Amino acid sequence: MARITEGSIAPADRPSIDAKLIWLQDWFLEGSRREARAGARLVVWPEQNLLVFSEHETAFLARAREVAADERIYLAMGMGTIHLGEPRPFENKLVLIDPTGRTLISYLKTHPVPGWEAGIMRRGDGRLPVTATLDGRMAAAICYDGSFPEFIRQAAEGSADLLILPVNDWKGVRTAHFQMHAFRAIETGVPIVRAAASGISGAFDAWGRVIGFSDYFAPGERTLIVQLPIGGVRTIYARIGDTLAWVCVAGLVAVLVGVLGVGLLPIEAWAR
Repeated sequence: MARITEGSIAPADRPSIDAKLIWLQDWFLEGSRREARAGARLVVWPEQNLLVFSEHETAFLARAREVAADERIYLAMGMGTIHLGEPRPFENKLVLIDPTGRTLISYLKTHPVPGWEAGIMRRGDGRLPVTATLDGRMAAAICYDGSFPEFIRQAAEGSADLLILPVNDWKGVRTAHFQMHAFRAIETGVPIVRAAASGISGAFDAWGRVIGFSDYFAPGERTLIVQLPIGGVRTIYARIGDTLAWVCVAGLVAVLVGVLGVGLLPIEAWAR
């Protein structure tokens, strides 16, 4: 998948890779139908697990809209669109489709992970999208975006009732990232649903309490099914952001200057 994502595809390999990606796309769409028929109202896919070449994206999205409309669900697709032959071939995106088959959000990840991803990914415009639906206002971000509190604060500023956050962690950071995203819910007062590849999928309510989780590395079912109450609450952080933190820093600096200044007076007096 990494080789496909970075566009390192030999022409001779295209037929077999195309066949594998068609199988992958079928698997995601059929799984979404299954969960919808079991009662799901929102189905969320992890970050970048669904891959599609740019020339096939339009046809794939038409199929996805058909699934959402047929099953009357919101379908939030973490997906990677690959533009072969271009310097930055990778679009890391989240596409949200409503139960009528209408595309509400098509969002490009703003914050790539430094290193490999940053070298191949097309960045978003820095705006976190929030859209109105019949079931509340839904916002979208992707994985490493959640490491930036001020960025996620845009969900609260847009009066979001739910933040959809596909992620793709690795084993060593999965717990720390899961806990970090709980803090984003606490700070903003916005419930979060977090669909993870190679990590911990979970859902947090508006107070950051864990409603459910599923660890990719644990035995058993890897599909998380959770009932999450949506609806945001107003928080101090949503109103003032990091202002209080900077006031505290300024206060600490003032105290240190005062303490150091008092400590120097006897030395200066002795020197005179």
